[in-house]
Amino acid sequence: MITDTIHAHLSDIQSTKIKSLISKATTIEPTDTLSHVISKITKNNSYDVFYLKDKKVLSTNIRALLNAKNITSMKIESFLYPIPHVTQNDSVQKVANIITHYRIREVPVVDKNQIIGVVTAKQIIKLLLSKDNKWIKANLVYTQNPITILADESLSNARRIMTTKRIDHLPVMNQGKIKQVLTSYHILESIMPSERQAKNSMIRKTEHALESKIGNTGSTRIPQCSPNDDLNKIINSMIKTNTTCCLVSLWDTLQGIITFKDILSLLASKLETPIPLYIVGMPDDQQYVNLISSKFGKTLKRLQQVYSNIHEARVSIKQQRTGNKKEGKYEVSIMIITPHHTPLIFVSVGFDLSEVLEDLSEKLLKTLTKRAKNRSKESIRKIGLPIF
Repeated sequence: MITDTIHAHLSDIQSTKIKSLISKATTIEPTDTLSHVISKITKNNSYDVFYLKDKKVLSTNIRALLNAKNITSMKIESFLYPIPHVTQNDSVQKVANIITHYRIREVPVVDKNQIIGVVTAKQIIKLLLSKDNKWIKANLVYTQNPITILADESLSNARRIMTTKRIDHLPVMNQGKIKQVLTSYHILESIMPSERQAKNSMIRKTEHALESKIGNTGSTRIPQCSPNDDLNKIINSMIKTNTTCCLVSLWDTLQGIITFKDILSLLASKLETPIPLYIVGMPDDQQYVNLISSKFGKTLKRLQQVYSNIHEARVSIKQQRTGNKKEGKYEVSIMIITPHHTPLIFVSVGFDLSEVLEDLSEKLLKTLTKRAKNRSKESIRKIGLPIF
C-alpha cells in the first residue's frame, strides 16, 4: 500500500525526538476574558492556547473561539477541553498523531508538571524538506473537493461552516474564480472589537461584523499547485508565503486543498484512538464528574465499533437555578460531529443526572447504530448483492 511505502520513506523523521523542536507556548488562566486571550493569540501568532490543571492540559483554539457570543466579558474557562501532551523524549510521530486527530496545530510539552513549550505543525513540516519527496505528489496528499463560499455570503455563514465542519480554511468564490482564502483567524480578527469601545458598542460591532458580506476579507497570498507538483515544492511555497494551506488547481479549476493537517497525516499512524470528548458545565461534585466521563467514554467506545467516522463529541450540561443555587432539572445535550453530515444533536432532561445520562446514551447508540446498518445496506445495493 502507498501509505506503508510513505511511512517507510519517512520513518527516520517519524522516530525523531521532539526535544530540539520545542518553542514557546501561549499559556492562559481560566479566568482570562476571551478578548484578553485573543490579544495573546494575536501577539504570539498562535493558534492554540493552554492551561495546566491537576497534571492535565486544557486547551482551546481560534476555531473554537468563533462560537463565542460575547468575547468582551466571557471567560475562557467554558471553552477549555482536555488534550494529550507529550514529553521531550517523545517522537515526531506521536505529535503528528495528536495534531491530526484533534485538528490542532500545536501540542504542549510538559516536564515536571509544567508546560515548557509546544511543538508546532509548521516545525515538523519543515523537517520533511530534508527528504527527497519528488515522488510524493499533491494528489496523494490533498483533500478533494474542498468546501467553498461565495464572496457575497456573510461572515456569519462562514463561521457556521468552519465550526460545524471543523475546518479553518474556506476558498472564496467570486464570479466563478477563487479570489482569496478566508481563515478562522480572519473571522476572529473581524469581530474583535477595539479596546477603547464601551461594552455595549463592542457587542453591536461584533453582531454587525458577522452579518457583513465576506467581500475582500481573507488572504490573496495563497500558493497554488497542480496535482502533479511534489511535496517539497508545496511545503516551500507554504513557508515562503507564511500560509497554512495550498490550493490544488487544474486548468483554473479547484481540485483540492492541502493544509498542515493533510501533510502531517503522512507521518501519523493509523491508530484506534479514542474519540475526543469535550464536556462543558461539569458539576462540582467529583462523583458526578467521574460518572459523566465514564458513561460517555464507554458509550463512545461502543459506538466507534459500528460507526467509526466520528470526529468528536461535545457534551453540554445545564442545571436550573433558584437564586444563586443550582437545583432542579438537568438538561444534557451531546453533539456528534462526523465528516459527512451536519452535527447530530441529542438532548435529555430530568431530575436524576444518572438517569438522564443513561437515556441520552441509549438514544445515541440506537440512532447511530441504525444509521450504520442503513449505510451498510445501501453499500450492498450499490454492488448488486442480495440483502437478507
